Amino acid sequence: MRTHCLICTVVAAWLAIAPQNLLGQTANVSTVASPAAAPSVLFIVHLTTGPAWDATKPPNEQIGMREHSANLARLRSEGKIVIGARYKDSQADKGMIVLRMATRGEVDAEFAKDPMVVEKRFIADIAEFRPFYDGYVPRPVRLDPAKPLGRFAWLAGCWQGQSGPMTFREHWMPDAGGMMMAMSRTMRGDKVVSYEAIRIELDTDGMPTYVPKPSGQAEARFKLASEIDGRFIFENMQHDFPQRIIYQRNSDGSLLARIEGERDGKSRSVDFPMKRTGCD
Repeated sequence: MRTHCLICTVVAAWLAIAPQNLLGQTANVSTVASPAAAPSVLFIVHLTTGPAWDATKPPNEQIGMREHSANLARLRSEGKIVIGARYKDSQADKGMIVLRMATRGEVDAEFAKDPMVVEKRFIADIAEFRPFYDGYVPRPVRLDPAKPLGRFAWLAGCWQGQSGPMTFREHWMPDAGGMMMAMSRTMRGDKVVSYEAIRIELDTDGMPTYVPKPSGQAEARFKLASEIDGRFIFENMQHDFPQRIIYQRNSDGSLLARIEGERDGKSRSVDFPMKRTGCD
């Protein structure tokens, strides 16, 4: 009988530069706080199933798994977890967790008190880890088949904001028939300088797609590329400008819309901070 194997990859890293948001920009969007100090050593910890692993039970029913998960939740709340993921190879489901930590001793201490390791349901193997490329992996988009646009329900209603002499508004209708529709308008004083019809709908692959039609331009399609902590990133890398459209739902209930990409060989971005307003 094949034994279930679960590998968790734990990497502890300190960064020598100031943290950036997931886009590498300095946009005003909320991010998980990074530690103030910076370690210089990376470690990788493999956790494989040990002799006490009960192959007759799924992972969530293993004795000690709840405490193990609570430890990971604590590390995340402390800003030490960079990313967590599950994956599968030809043998079994596996897992990966990346953390920021300072020393080998700190990594050892975290897993020395993990009940899954103490009771030998996991066997820990720790080694120095030396990556040679930086990178970013967004959280995969997971849709509710019954309500594929349900994650955008909060957007319904009216929003208004101002940047310098420009004021802008967006009016979003709630989902109906698998589509959300909106109109937006930007004004300078009492003059309309641009307007736009917008849809969020499912493409042929069933993925939410942002479809704007700006005044005087053809419509374009931007597929939802990632969603993490209320930040929705739509991308079309073949579009001239922008290549990305971002909607960030902030913890205070406000909205930050952002367009960004490259134009004339330079990175450019425009922010549209908005707050909910009446639809009069």
